[in-house]
Parts: sequence; structure tokens; C-alpha cells
Amino acid sequence: MKEAVLTLYACRKDGEAVPGIAKDLFSQVMERIFFTDEQEFQILFKDGTAIQFHVTANKPENKAQSEGMVRFFAQAPLEDDTIRDAILRQISLFNCIVGIQFQLDDNEQRTNHIVNTIYGMAKELGGFVLHPDMCLYSPDGKLLISIDGKTDYEEFRPQAHSSLLERDAEETEADRARKERSIALLKEKGIPYIEHLQAAVLEEECRIPPKDVIIHRLSAVFAAAVVSEIYGGGQFDNCREIAEGQMKQMEERYQVTRWLSPEEKAYIENPLQEPLQHVKFGWRYECCSVLLWALSMIGLKEPDEICDAAKLGSIMWNHTFDSLMEKAVLRGRDEILDMQDLVFRYDWACVDARIHHGKVDGLDGEIIFEWHYALNWLTGADGITEWDRVSTTT
Repeated sequence: MKEAVLTLYACRKDGEAVPGIAKDLFSQVMERIFFTDEQEFQILFKDGTAIQFHVTANKPENKAQSEGMVRFFAQAPLEDDTIRDAILRQISLFNCIVGIQFQLDDNEQRTNHIVNTIYGMAKELGGFVLHPDMCLYSPDGKLLISIDGKTDYEEFRPQAHSSLLERDAEETEADRARKERSIALLKEKGIPYIEHLQAAVLEEECRIPPKDVIIHRLSAVFAAAVVSEIYGGGQFDNCREIAEGQMKQMEERYQVTRWLSPEEKAYIENPLQEPLQHVKFGWRYECCSVLLWALSMIGLKEPDEICDAAKLGSIMWNHTFDSLMEKAVLRGRDEILDMQDLVFRYDWACVDARIHHGKVDGLDGEIIFEWHYALNWLTGADGITEWDRVSTTT
């Protein structure tokens, strides 16, 4: 065994999402996750080895490191000054740094899985991956810059996580009242909270999609979850035939193909390409439950009880787009915003508990993450309307 090091760089307000993302993406090969302090955690693999993460965000040393990287890469002889300046600007924005150490052996498949998963983390974080040879790559594997002046980009625009953007909207009395209602419920349930955590979605920012858009999104999420259940459950020998039959029915009922997100489409077309995706899309039944709740078709269970997938299925398989449009009643904006704010604070409690090696009674972090994801899409959190780009920053 020998040690390997990769570093993730991102532009976001904090690094609290990193442990949850790492846990989700490494879940199939993970034995357990544990924290050594507030900035470090390890994932123990089933083969007995481990991968270690050191996370810092918005610290003085982060700024010093990004400034050092700018000076270093400023020496790179890129021919196009415009691209070079844009890349250096991107590097100067890095304020969240995740140092990653892991062990390498002769198993090429194992190495590729670890490296690909780290790139998956970069995608979730909106970051970039620095290799020991000082080549910086985007999450899709494109070379951003090397010290010898190479890049795969002909055009580049710096990017930052939306959590860093200034908010044009101002908090209103209604926003403050919503926050107080959420905190009252948290107190009643004995769930930790912080007073200064402002609402993630202000009334002025909220953009709830029309009912038809929500039903289209619901059908796409449900279709991917169904495929994940077929392939990930291990109870079928003829997965491909069953999945194709289910997708045919979904197409007849909801014309689902045209509404799939790029990630959903890629998974459904080739579900065996990355087995970890079975877990990701399987949990999306929880997103379906939130979308059906928003359509007044079901009530949500307690936040530590997984949804009843069979019940969701009975709704989806016994309806078409037209009949669901007729029966569903979209809940009011205030009710959806109330739920989003409460779940946002639930998620903060879950993330904080993970960082401090604990858990929150009455909350399941996996469930809360999916609820938070769906509610952020429903309310247009951070101005993001594309399903694959939804963020759950707390």
C-alpha cells in the first residue's frame, strides 16, 4: 500500500455538506464513518482501509492557500490571456478546501472507484480536483490548468456556489414569523437549532412551479426510483425486461421520457454503469413523497420513518398525467414555505450532529436530505430550477 493525496477546492459558504456527500457516494464500499475532530473525518472501507478528509471553509488559511495557488498558476504560459485570467479568478475564489488521503494498492478497479467517487464529490460541491502533479481538473475530468500552460477549455467563466451570492431580497416580518414558528416546533421536539440561521428561501425569492410542472417532475423522479428498485433490490433475474416494461407504462401514463433530467436519463438508459446510483435514486422515493404532499395527495410521515413506496406506487400507477392534474390540489405557498423552512432547520441539526459525532432523536438524516432537496426545488432555493443542480446547503 502507498498513500495518495487529492484536494478538492470549491467556492461555497461552508463545508458542512462534505461528510454527508462523502457518506452517500461511498455508501456501497463503506463500513462506517467517524469524525476525529470538527474538521476531520474518516470513512472506513469494507476492505479494512480508510480514506481521510480534512475540511476547512472560510478560514484565513484558505485565503492564503488560494492566493498562493494564484501566484503559482500565474506562471503557467497559457496563450490566451482571457482564459488564463478567468481561471486565476476562479482559483482566487476558492474558500472551501477538502484534503483527501487514501491508500493505493494494485487493484486498478478499486483505485478508479475511489478517484471517480472523489470527482463525484467535486460535482456535488461545485468544485475542482487538484492532483499532486499540480494539474487542476473540473468534475467532468477536463483539465482546467496545468503549470506547463495546458487547458482543455477554449472558454471559461468562473463559478461560485449560490450560497455565496448576495441576496437581493430582504427578510420580511412574514419571513421572521416563519422562522419563529419553525423554532417553536424544534423546541417542542427537543431538536437543536441556532437562532441566527436565516431562512434559506425568503418570501420574495420563492418561486413555486405550476401544478403541471410538479407532476412532470414527480413522474421523472418516480421512474428513476422504480428502476433503482428493480436493479438494486437483487430480487430479479430479468431486470432489463422488467425495467423496460415499467418505463413503457410510465411513458403511456405520463410521457415521462421528455421530463427526465440529464442524470435521470443517463441512469435509466444504463443503470449498471455505476451501481452506487441505485442507492441514490432509490432514496428519491422520499422526494416523491414530498412532491405528492405538495399536490395534496398524501401527508408526510414522521421525519424518522421512511415513506411507504407501495402507497406512492398505488397513486402513480392508478393515475395518468391528466387524471392527476384533475385530482391534485397544489398546497398554498405559505404552507410549502413553512415546510421548507422547518426541514431546512432539521437538516442543519442532522449535519451538526454528524460533525459532532452524534445523531438527533426523531430525525433520519437520509430522509431529511431528500425532503430538503425536493422542497428546495419546489421553492426555487438559490434561484435553482434545474433538478440536478439543486443544493441543500445549511
